[in-house]
Amino acid sequence: MAKWKAVKVKQELVDQVRKQIEKTEHRGLSEFVSEAIQLRLQTMAKQRVTEYLERDRAARTPQMQAQLLYSPRHTWAKMSPEGTVEVGITDYFRGQLKEIVNIRTEVVGETISKDEPFGVAESWWFTYDLHAPLGGLIVSINEKVVNDPFILNADTSTWILKIQPESRGMSSWMAGLLDSQQYKELVAKPRRTAAQPSRL
Repeated sequence: MAKWKAVKVKQELVDQVRKQIEKTEHRGLSEFVSEAIQLRLQTMAKQRVTEYLERDRAARTPQMQAQLLYSPRHTWAKMSPEGTVEVGITDYFRGQLKEIVNIRTEVVGETISKDEPFGVAESWWFTYDLHAPLGGLIVSINEKVVNDPFILNADTSTWILKIQPESRGMSSWMAGLLDSQQYKELVAKPRRTAAQPSRL
């Protein structure tokens, strides 16, 4: 249980408060102090609302941005800070190719549909389609990956292109995509039933 503590206040401050009380309709010192505290708490609360909202947004945004969603065609999608969607390939896909030696993609400004090939990935022996996990406008291509596709052999978290979704609502472009657990279950299925990358 909280205990009250005696607080010493300078006489000059007490005199100032009494003069202020005489100018107002307050019935006494305790009422004046109580109202002053309430007003101060309300002011502090209003000042902190923006801070709390910003802190909450800052906490949730990275979680949303970091959320990888997967297509059954072995590409992933992730919302970028500017509102576009980054697209890349999964570890499973790279494992099927063994080693990626070349990446070819559509160009910036092209509109693609969900599940439509947006390019190809080549290994030493085969060429595989890269399928879009969502539909929209290609707004950026990762030239580093195009110029040095071996990057993907070491890090499949590197994006290949960015798409502006056809629908701005997250729930729309996310429809039909898998979360990490669902994708793990998909690729864990026997080879004869698990979806395989499409070879050209």
